[in-house]
Amino acid sequence: METSYTDPKTVLSPRGSVKNLEILYDGGAGSFSLAKLEWDGRDAHGFRWNGHTDKKTNKVTKGSPISTGYPVWMILPTEMVQAMDFEKIINRKTLNQRVVSEIKSLVETKKTQDPEGFSLTYEADATGIDGNVLEEIKEVLAGDKINIISVKEKGNATLFNVAYS
Repeated sequence: METSYTDPKTVLSPRGSVKNLEILYDGGAGSFSLAKLEWDGRDAHGFRWNGHTDKKTNKVTKGSPISTGYPVWMILPTEMVQAMDFEKIINRKTLNQRVVSEIKSLVETKKTQDPEGFSLTYEADATGIDGNVLEEIKEVLAGDKINIISVKEKGNATLFNVAYS
């Protein structure tokens, strides 16, 4: 299967430096990835931008950083790793998947109950959904002909108004 970005599981350069790669977060095309790995014999954490498919050329970009034409990991300093909230980053993908799954399920149920219906409101039990996550959710839902019309926070929840066909 062809991918629309550089899959972080395939980023193993420089060959002698990267071992025991474990992807902690893969945000997909146009986003970033985080990994635990062994770098030159020591435990480390790496970060990279995944790349995407260029709309003009239809070619998959290699992301960043790259070295001598190969995708590589930027090794994060220990102090930066200690300051990062890895759980929040890792849970971001989980939130994305949960919201998409629940909206799709609601749409299917609503279509069965009311074939003439074309919109609904979904309440996610999360707040502070950032723009990148929202764009990822919109992109996935658009593939199923579900469009997010508006998003607003209400107390400890986020309301999604969606239209579907």
